[in-house]
Amino acid sequence: MRAGTRLARPEWAVQIERLRERLHLNQAGLARLLNVSPMAVSRWERAVNEPEAAYYIHMGTLSGDPDCWYFWQRAGLPASDLKRALRKSKSSKSPQSTVAELENQSVPLLGVKVGTTEPGDNDPNIDRSPVLARVMAPSDWSANKQSVRCIRIVGDGMSPSISDGSLVAVDLSQFDSAKLNNTIVLVWHKDFGLLLRRLKRFGAAEVLVVDADHNQSGTLTLDRNCRILGRVVWWLSRPEQG
Repeated sequence: MRAGTRLARPEWAVQIERLRERLHLNQAGLARLLNVSPMAVSRWERAVNEPEAAYYIHMGTLSGDPDCWYFWQRAGLPASDLKRALRKSKSSKSPQSTVAELENQSVPLLGVKVGTTEPGDNDPNIDRSPVLARVMAPSDWSANKQSVRCIRIVGDGMSPSISDGSLVAVDLSQFDSAKLNNTIVLVWHKDFGLLLRRLKRFGAAEVLVVDADHNQSGTLTLDRNCRILGRVVWWLSRPEQG
């Protein structure tokens, strides 16, 4: 390779740089809009690190139609679903103004560890955790937007539906086990901390199971040592790399 030859970057890195240039921003300016460091933007554009799904969603909002679909699909959101759920804006407002308005409708991504095959953080009050980012999503995905929090899960216990590293939205207003049979819930256990499980009812017994655990070795009983914090209402998973 000749000196000075630049290696081809992946498409996602090129698209991020093009977005920044269309907005007439330097790397520090885009970083301020996304609430990240200028170094993070630099690493994205150089393909050193790829952004997390939450930042792709935010960049999609900034870019507008039609380029928004690329970023949202990169975050794991199918364009067909988004086009049904999102209303096209006919406003002449700038992308920055649009994002400022949507911040009130966004969902906080909390810095907590939630396990599926291993223990998670042991504080049941997840609102004490730092907010890492804001996640944009169609308003009709969550009936109680103010009660919804996003968390990142660890482990493949809920696969194939929810894979390791997925962003999961939990509605903290839905915690009545009588109404949550066969749904995925966020629970806190005094010995295992924050966990993601599916609630199953067998007669009078309520148990919390791991979808990918065919031997049910990770099954827990819903008793005084454990409580439901909320119901999972949607999730985002990164597409598998080809």
